[in-house]
Amino acid sequence: MSFFKKTNSLVLALSLATVTILSPTAAAYAEERVEVPELAKKSQQVELTEEETVTEEETVTEEEEIQEAEVRAVPLIPIVLIIVRAGVMYIKYKNKVEEAYEKVRESYVKKEVENRYSRETKNADRDWSGDVVPDTTLETFELKGYDGDYIDLEYGDPDDYGMTHILARHHPEYWTGDYNGYDRDPLSMFNPDTSMRDIEKIIQSVIDYRENSQWMKERLDKGNYKPKGYVGYHDGKLYKLVVSGDSITTLYPYGWNEV
Repeated sequence: MSFFKKTNSLVLALSLATVTILSPTAAAYAEERVEVPELAKKSQQVELTEEETVTEEETVTEEEEIQEAEVRAVPLIPIVLIIVRAGVMYIKYKNKVEEAYEKVRESYVKKEVENRYSRETKNADRDWSGDVVPDTTLETFELKGYDGDYIDLEYGDPDDYGMTHILARHHPEYWTGDYNGYDRDPLSMFNPDTSMRDIEKIIQSVIDYRENSQWMKERLDKGNYKPKGYVGYHDGKLYKLVVSGDSITTLYPYGWNEV
């Protein structure tokens, strides 16, 4: 979920809270404003019975006072409805703008990855519309000490995994606006000058760090495809690599450049 969508939900919640708070208040206000003229009317009716001296002009004046009190009480409810409707319209508008923005940014990310790995992608790696299919392998990384065992970096999808996801979620130049508030780790960004080649080097460094290669190999042997995070250093900075089976899900700075 996007950060802006969370803001939209908050606006809607506040609008509903406004209705909850103001509606009883408006009703009570209307009831109070009408109650006093009603008592006055009853009192006047008693006086009419006893004295029979009230003129038509005075009766009309009492009815006008009652109507005036009702008119003064009614506008509070439309104001509440206007607030709610404005909140709903704001949310719908913001959602449409966000969706359009994210689509444009995702398209940009995909195109940039296609250009960078044009030599690695073939016609067989594209669908009927010419787009690179998500499971296209862009680069392979050998597990240190295990010949023939590799971890693949795939083209992926900006919302899910692979190089497009790494860039769309964790690179300031390619960020699509998504915020991973549902993850345990906070959102973090690479330095703006980090290239895709740099990302490949970081991946290999994390794989080679301590027992990471051994743990990845063990998971491959067990056929366990549940995503697993591996932490390691590159040029003195800590990164986290998430792998599912033999495919890289994501990579990001761990504990620094947090947003």
